[in-house]
Amino acid sequence: MGTIPSHQRIALERVGKLFAQAEESFKEHPELSKRYIALARRIATRYKVRLTVAQKRLFCKKCNAYLKNGINSRARLSRGTLVVTCLECKNIRRMNY
Repeated sequence: MGTIPSHQRIALERVGKLFAQAEESFKEHPELSKRYIALARRIATRYKVRLTVAQKRLFCKKCNAYLKNGINSRARLSRGTLVVTCLECKNIRRMNY
């Protein structure tokens, strides 16, 4: 295993900043937070950077909405599975826990 190339390190920093900005702007401007998530995903794919598991759980893969439990998403536990429903596009995501 070598070191991370500089362009990937910069991309990781930018993705982290975009997720932080999405969190901050969600309350007043949910559409802007959607845009930040879309940009973060685009940067991650362009520079071949993986999102962390925690980052992957923060947004809807279908509509790029920043998910806040109880506001625009619903989380339920069912038979060892976490079921997260995006209330904007009704997309369902199942994750083992």
